[in-house]
Amino acid sequence: MSKMKIVAVVVALVAIVVFIAGFIFQPKELTVSNGSGQTSVFRVGPGKDAAGGQIYSISTVTADATFDKEGKIISVHFDALEVLSPNDSEHEGAPRFSGWPGQAGYLTAPASTVEIAAKEVSEWQTKLERGDAAYGMNISEQYAVYEEFFKGKTVAEVEAWFAKNTSDKNGRPLKANSTDPDEQAKYSQLTDEEKQVLADVTSGASVSLKDAHGDFIGALKKAYDSRAEVKIPVK
Repeated sequence: MSKMKIVAVVVALVAIVVFIAGFIFQPKELTVSNGSGQTSVFRVGPGKDAAGGQIYSISTVTADATFDKEGKIISVHFDALEVLSPNDSEHEGAPRFSGWPGQAGYLTAPASTVEIAAKEVSEWQTKLERGDAAYGMNISEQYAVYEEFFKGKTVAEVEAWFAKNTSDKNGRPLKANSTDPDEQAKYSQLTDEEKQVLADVTSGASVSLKDAHGDFIGALKKAYDSRAEVKIPVK
């Protein structure tokens, strides 16, 4: 047998051994972790009722996230439920709670009953369930931008990015054309690379990540803190 043929046979045998070894030692399962977290914030608003009475609301953000063994985000899904006080009639279809059954109604709202309260709660819908049209903005797309941007980052890295790249006043991502002096000063401290990354984010999302409308960063942190190991079979 020629030297070239011997080399070819050896290479082929090595390839076969490597293939068999890879098949034998291939992990039989993949270990990740998954967790869900919620945060609730209270707001004076939105607006007032027809008689001038203050409307109040509570917004609960839910984050469901999956992490790899290093704690990096594989996927995250956000949604929010905003419930308004019983005197609201200006926001058609918005979830509201008429109050504890048997108690006097709040301001112009009538007293609630068990039947009324139960019906209201059963009809509550989250922001994604209500849809973009209900809020006059592309909430679902903006949530999706953040969900995609957070992939591959740890919660600590997301928190660090949030602290450096969003407004201290409203939790919205900074923008180059902001007229607020404090936001301008904070934006000027970013590197050119950081500004480009931020521009990519703000091209698709501008809703706040932490303000009186909801705390997404806190919900993500709670999802990580509550995570549990999940083993996924590998076929």
